[in-house]
Amino acid sequence: MKKYDNIYCFINDYENKVGDFYFSHDSLKFFGERVSEMRIFKNTVKITDNMDEKRECYILSSLQRNYPSGAKRSYSYFDCETLKRVFIKE
Repeated sequence: MKKYDNIYCFINDYENKVGDFYFSHDSLKFFGERVSEMRIFKNTVKITDNMDEKRECYILSSLQRNYPSGAKRSYSYFDCETLKRVFIKE
């Protein structure tokens, strides 16, 4: 498991392993997010995803400016091994 010093290293690894549009310019613009305002937490967490599987994940914090009721802090989880996005039960 790799420790990330900044969001740019994480995004680079994410694009090499997963290669989808999560950090694309158009996706970030749609949600009103900026890479410069994103933070990857230094510690990982163990969570249970929406399929009841236990995973160790990185946490990404971002500010969604285009949220309907105003700006909102959002947290996304990424599997430590695959870097794929993990969805949790609400």
